[in-house]
Amino acid sequence: METFVARQPIYDIEHKIYGYELLFRKSIDSHSAGSNDDSATADVLVNSFLNFDLGELTNHTFCFINFTENLLLNGTPENFPPSKLVIEILETVYPTEEIISACQKYKALGYKIALDDYQLNIQDKNSLKILPFVDLIKVDFRTAGKEMRKQMLKLKNFFSIQFLAEKVETEEEYLEACAEGFDYFQGYFFQKPVVLSQKDIPTFFHNYMLLIEETRKPEPNIDYLSKIIESDLSFSFKLLKLINNHYRRNFKIASIKQAIMILGLKEFRRWLYILSIRDASRQQDPIIENLIQNSLVRGKFCETLAKKMKIQGEPASYFLTGMFSLIDEILQTPMTTLVKTLPLKDDIIDALLGKENQFQLVLALIIAIEQTNWDQIWQLAEKINVAYDTITESYLEAIKWSNQFFSEEGA
Repeated sequence: METFVARQPIYDIEHKIYGYELLFRKSIDSHSAGSNDDSATADVLVNSFLNFDLGELTNHTFCFINFTENLLLNGTPENFPPSKLVIEILETVYPTEEIISACQKYKALGYKIALDDYQLNIQDKNSLKILPFVDLIKVDFRTAGKEMRKQMLKLKNFFSIQFLAEKVETEEEYLEACAEGFDYFQGYFFQKPVVLSQKDIPTFFHNYMLLIEETRKPEPNIDYLSKIIESDLSFSFKLLKLINNHYRRNFKIASIKQAIMILGLKEFRRWLYILSIRDASRQQDPIIENLIQNSLVRGKFCETLAKKMKIQGEPASYFLTGMFSLIDEILQTPMTTLVKTLPLKDDIIDALLGKENQFQLVLALIIAIEQTNWDQIWQLAEKINVAYDTITESYLEAIKWSNQFFSEEGA
């Protein structure tokens, strides 16, 4: 499944890239967003921070992302590092007292705040009341007349605000914006938005309903949440990438339950909301769906065999080994690249890279079963010291578990 995001550079007065505005796109050849709702913002957030490498996407500069009123008020920006994100407030968002309080909170947390297509209205107290918490105002250079721009730039005398001239399409407009005192510039004169694509793993929406229902309870069952996420390769992958982005390898994850506890229920709920509104209308690819089902069979087989044999290591770690063993085929990205983005424990990473250890031997066994390679099956069974009946039981249990999940999803 392909995902898309467009980026357009923002330059400073010295012609250096200050950041990129990241924009929603439905396809590689689409030229406009076509949507400014919650789902469009959620799509940009998930794609930028979890599917793409944000550092490569923005050349390690700031990313400007549009936020709706709803996402601002429910704390969505807090899921993303303030050192990277500029919260761009859409022109359709009126600065109510709630919005002003939210901006004050985000400002205190270290986020930069930009107002998109701001219109100065000195008769509106709230349009002025929000300005102490604003870092940057974007002005549509083509629709805002020269006198209006002059009046807005006077705000520099009263607030620590910088101004960005957007929709600058000619050299003449750029030079005029420089002369007027604008600090940053964006528009077709510099570069049109460029659409980039990346592979993504589809999520089964049925799981979102189960997760949302459970997290609404006063005391959600972490074990139950873990089991649901373990049945969803996409959600598991994004959960681990999220932790990696937040904590930068301070943790080595051995189980999905551990990942949830590290993230915390409050942040988990916010991320669940973002992912659910983003994936609600997405179509499934039958080829990818088959790979996902195979991944789940592998994960369950590895976990079940580990439990039956009581072999070294947590069964949940064996599950992660099997589940992520096909992630390179699904995303069409080398495993050596993918494991760098996941905060997995070293034994799991070694197994995924083909380095022999107990996890890799169990993974190799399920792969041999898939290929009906009997010589390899017998050799690995002897090496692991497991009876053939135990292997058969574990495989049949894994198939039954996976089929049950997929039949529930299709119901």
